[in-house]
Amino acid sequence: MPKALIATDGSDYANTAAARAKDLLHAGTEITLLTVVPPPVMPVGAPVTGIEAAPIITPETTEELTAAYKEEASQNLDRTARALGGGDVIQRVEYGDAAAEICRVAEDEHFDVIVVGSHGSGFVKRVFLGSVSSHLLHHAPCPVLVVRATDHS
Repeated sequence: MPKALIATDGSDYANTAAARAKDLLHAGTEITLLTVVPPPVMPVGAPVTGIEAAPIITPETTEELTAAYKEEASQNLDRTARALGGGDVIQRVEYGDAAAEICRVAEDEHFDVIVVGSHGSGFVKRVFLGSVSSHLLHHAPCPVLVVRATDHS
């Protein structure tokens, strides 16, 4: 049975892209939804009387942030699963850099295709922020289906 890895952030656009992609996949394809959560990062505090004050990072704070990210990721996966019309899909959460984790999971689990949306970011935004879909096109261990943000039909 073919296996498809659909990467999602749970946004309306990502859900629409996933649903459009499902229509293009073989009816018997096993679908895994993946969302990647970045590690918790605390912002650096504002200068206080000329001294840079760093926030106090405690294990409790890290646990709270991780729990909040995990809950949001679970809700995002549920939204995308509903957008796919229910059915039997596997939901998975990974932590780290989105592009690298998507590639790693695809390779480790021997997926036949990766499905990802393209937000159609302009050149400047891609240069400064990078592009997950662009990274996948160059580094993925299998074919990549990029679903564009707009429909030109």
